[in-house]
Amino acid sequence: MSKTKTYAPVKPARSYAEQAKRLLDVHNLSTENEDRARHILSTVNYYRLTTYGKHLRRQDDPERFIDGVTLDDLYDLYQFDMGLRHQILPVLEFFEVQLRAKISYHLAMTYGSVGYTNAANFRLDRQSQGSHKSLMNKFRIEVDREDDLAFVRHHQTKYGGKFPIWAAVELFSFGMIAQLFDILTEEDQWAISKQYRLSPEELDALISAAVDVRNICAHYGRLYNQPMDDRVILLPKYAQYESDYVFPILLMLKVPAGGHRVYSDMIRGIAALEKEFPTADLSLCGFPGDWEDILRNL
Repeated sequence: MSKTKTYAPVKPARSYAEQAKRLLDVHNLSTENEDRARHILSTVNYYRLTTYGKHLRRQDDPERFIDGVTLDDLYDLYQFDMGLRHQILPVLEFFEVQLRAKISYHLAMTYGSVGYTNAANFRLDRQSQGSHKSLMNKFRIEVDREDDLAFVRHHQTKYGGKFPIWAAVELFSFGMIAQLFDILTEEDQWAISKQYRLSPEELDALISAAVDVRNICAHYGRLYNQPMDDRVILLPKYAQYESDYVFPILLMLKVPAGGHRVYSDMIRGIAALEKEFPTADLSLCGFPGDWEDILRNL
């Protein structure tokens, strides 16, 4: 007879005052005063906030922060991270919209306006064919979900629910765009990639990494001192900047967006954040000391 596993009890709810006291007593995290602690903890819950200080914990006792670290220090890192996400999002938007345009134009000119619905126009292996079916199902779900949009109603009533690829991609998420690129034939992938002067493998890696960062930004996740799930393939001249963090992704985003104002705006914005929050260490995001010159000049 198997034993029933026992679990630890869920931690009790605590007031702001109790949270502040516990942060000090258990985690060695000091606060300026109770009112300041209440303000911070009512803005960002302590469970999220303390993740920003993982590099500030004692090595011999990871439950406790090193002496001198304050709740305000973690709040500053949170605000820096929020600002970093806001600076990066417009560059990701530029890349996503641009990629939609390039892929939809190529598919339209190669296979016709609704050729994307024909699985035979994509890779013919079982996995890709299954992915195409999944993608079309997701698209139909988006059509039903967005039926209040004027262009969706227009295509439903005038064209019997048939959407040309240039309209369909407006209902694709960034993840769906990545899935679409993955199942393109090798010839079609090369046709898209060469517009970026990248190989299909390099572009595919950039798309996957950009989707990862975009999802973190869109769902208020953490970029600061956070390894990325997907890594870009750096061009040989950028190889020295390889890391698990966000900087190499920003570096490769210079390929699609570097000539546009949105990219230079991002550089200025991050530089301003670095000055505003001097306790934030950009090296924990993979940034080298001369990161600004690197992004501007390469």
